[in-house]
Amino acid sequence: MPLPPERTVAAALLTAIADSGRHQLRELRPHLAAELSVSAEDLAATVGSNPRETRFAFAVGHARTLLTRRGLAEMVEPGVIAITGAGRALVGEAGSAAAVEARLRPDGPPPAPVPAAFLTGRAPAPPVPGPAVLGRGVVVGPGDRVPPPWRGLPEIAVGETDLERPTAVVDRLHLAWVRRRPVVVRLGVDRDRLRAPRTWRPPLWELGAGFIPWTDRLAFLVWSNTYDARAGRTPTWWWAVRAAEHGAVRTPTGPADVHLPDVGPAWIDGGPRCPLDPADLGAALVHVETVRAGWLRTAPPPRPPRADLAADQRAAVAHGGGPARIIAPAGSGKTRVLTERLRHLVVDRGYEHECVLALAYNRRAQEEMARRCADFRPRTQTLHALGWAIVREVEPRTRLIGDNEVREILARHCPPLDRRANTDPLGPYLDALQTAREALRDPVEVERGSDQIAGFARAFDEYRAELRERRLADFDEQVYRACELLLEDASLRQSWQAACRHLLVDEFQDLTPLRLLLVRILSAPGLDVFGVGDDDQVVYGYTGADPRFLIRFDELFGGATEYALEVNHRCPPAVVTAAATLLGHNRVRVAKTIRAGRRDGSPQALRIRRHPSDGGGAAVVTAVRQWLDAGAAPAGIAVLARVNAALLAPQLALDAAGIPLVPAVRGDVLRRTGVRSALALLRLGADPERMSRHDIEEIARRPLRGLGREFFTRLGRQPHWSTRQLRDLGGRLDDRDRGRLLGLIEDIGALYHAVAEGTTADALQAVRRIGLDRSMRTLDGGGLQRDSHLDDLDALDALAALHPGPASFEAWLRDHLGGRGVGSGVTLSTVHRVKGEEWDHVCVADVRRGMLPHRLAADVEEERRILHVAITRAREQVVVLTDTARPSPFIAELLEPAAAQTSGERSRSRS
Repeated sequence: MPLPPERTVAAALLTAIADSGRHQLRELRPHLAAELSVSAEDLAATVGSNPRETRFAFAVGHARTLLTRRGLAEMVEPGVIAITGAGRALVGEAGSAAAVEARLRPDGPPPAPVPAAFLTGRAPAPPVPGPAVLGRGVVVGPGDRVPPPWRGLPEIAVGETDLERPTAVVDRLHLAWVRRRPVVVRLGVDRDRLRAPRTWRPPLWELGAGFIPWTDRLAFLVWSNTYDARAGRTPTWWWAVRAAEHGAVRTPTGPADVHLPDVGPAWIDGGPRCPLDPADLGAALVHVETVRAGWLRTAPPPRPPRADLAADQRAAVAHGGGPARIIAPAGSGKTRVLTERLRHLVVDRGYEHECVLALAYNRRAQEEMARRCADFRPRTQTLHALGWAIVREVEPRTRLIGDNEVREILARHCPPLDRRANTDPLGPYLDALQTAREALRDPVEVERGSDQIAGFARAFDEYRAELRERRLADFDEQVYRACELLLEDASLRQSWQAACRHLLVDEFQDLTPLRLLLVRILSAPGLDVFGVGDDDQVVYGYTGADPRFLIRFDELFGGATEYALEVNHRCPPAVVTAAATLLGHNRVRVAKTIRAGRRDGSPQALRIRRHPSDGGGAAVVTAVRQWLDAGAAPAGIAVLARVNAALLAPQLALDAAGIPLVPAVRGDVLRRTGVRSALALLRLGADPERMSRHDIEEIARRPLRGLGREFFTRLGRQPHWSTRQLRDLGGRLDDRDRGRLLGLIEDIGALYHAVAEGTTADALQAVRRIGLDRSMRTLDGGGLQRDSHLDDLDALDALAALHPGPASFEAWLRDHLGGRGVGSGVTLSTVHRVKGEEWDHVCVADVRRGMLPHRLAADVEEERRILHVAITRAREQVVVLTDTARPSPFIAELLEPAAAQTSGERSRSRS
């Protein structure tokens, strides 16, 4: 005999609980059988004969009555209820296990009434394929007739060849999905074969930054928002079947996809996640991401962003869904837009924390992001921390190593290195190691591009093999290895993709090819990337960062919506105008309108001041002193420069003037090749009759001296030498080395006269003339990133006016480098280190030809961007200092608009 309906549903719920795997709950079986007056066998048969989706939906009220009457309520703990389908649904709606328990108590709220039509089968049929706004398509077989609701729609065929290289098909499917345009998919391959996991093991440089796991995307896009009508079957919405596994009740005859306990009818949405109003749909809405996570949380009604935002900021924050590019010029509120978008998704729209992740460029930016979002604690990470987490999941015993261990391991795999030039012969290999990984370049091609890294391709493979064997990783390997592991393991990839359904990427313009590859792998299959950045602030080109990644965002993330933040809220109008004028000379950029958000600000907010070649330090002091005298706080002032060496003179000049500062240059600058050699020559010239052996060796090893091994052997360990003793030593050398040693002795004589009779500036010019300038030029360009040794000599020249006595110059320099730097005061920094920061007053030092643009720079457009970043750090006023004799060409470009551009990108803004 079949059981009465109320006992059937109660039996279904209680049996599911009893079978849930908790040993103690199996005791419910005899109580339940006795209550229903049936045998355990009949009970099992009865429950098994009922459709699974009806087991949970209507049972709560009946189960509550039965349990209470039998005194069994205390046996069903909230945590146990929560692991069943019904419990999960209830927790999702009630918010806590305690609320579930309350619902099961006699005095708890009654369950939502079940429409009689649901039990009788007389419910009205839903309008297939659901509300038009959901954009649902249909999948049919190659020879199947298209069901009436989809006839006449565009068709996309997916065949066997598309499993190998489905780029065109995937692009079409993606655009249809992201824009909610229903299509007919003619599926000519087996469903299981389509969904079979795929792995990739070629070298990453063969895949490139544009690669994405296409089979992941193909299977997703075929089925995510489509009915299944293959072989003439009645169109089936599989997400309703999946939702039924978690406690929903399928309602094939309407009025929606499912019925939810305590909620009522609901649609299960398979399109891109975005705010849709349930009132417009006539039912609640549950997104498939929630169903995948095992919940049935309904989407709240659309709410606007809560923060007080400018119109352009609000438009970006409120972006509906799918990929989006936000062009955020300096001062436009980039960080606020990103953090408020994060808040909007998690707090306003109720997106699960587990599937939303914001990526910051560095730890400082990540910490600031977390601070601004402390009230709701979303997931924020740096890209490298994310990569490291992926690596550690698979290889938990891997250890991160520092620079010294990197050098030690790499040196073992490089050919014997020539150290006679007293340089860092491993430096070019370290640069090449970074380039091969960050830029995703074939190590063989990297080696062919330089004559200083012979054997690099083999060393690259051997170095990485040793890292894996010893379970080690360096900084770049965190991301490189993570990409490899994700591509090699489909289940790992799917797990991390589920955790990155909605990616927010800060400083998108600074992504290298390697980092972009990681973002693309993790953002698949939906590509929901909210990329915030400014192509005018790409200043890390040496790492592989390329403004074209942001410029061509919609090629990387198809169907992207574009937003432009057009108001600079930080800088005064004069600075905004100058920055826009300067950037107008670049060709590779998004054309944009940038307006000052402030109407105040003096016309003198941008000042250009010229000074003599030896007056850079004094000019900085003058600018800073004027601000301080006008009431500015030292901590509200910054002095910025293109390279760290250019801050040496400003730092010592400010220190001598008694102005509190946060130093940028430390005593280790004295160990840099150019400075070390120049000071050694000054010491030799100061006392030629008592020269240090170490100073002689320092200079004799310079590239243009080239004294051989015999000279150093005869030099021995004698601590001091005179010029006469060196002449005698030269008589025991071969002709080549003797001639070179006599040339060195002559140069020391010239230095002696410069030091004894001239100023520090005269002595330093003599140091350059006798060959150190040429030696440093020889060394410049020795690495792929090409640190400039000449910058160090220029820095010493700039100090000459601060201390004119050459004999005591080094002692003065050492004393002041150990000077009065404090925890707060005027900030000194390179431009690269201050992206995202701001001060009331900014002084940009040493903007001269050869420094900015830098003489070694390959990309003049990036040099313009560096100056742009510098001047847009100022809230009130910026002073740009340039050399009267060697002004930077950028000085004129700050004031003179470029001629009309004949090419370049144009920004398109859609909403």
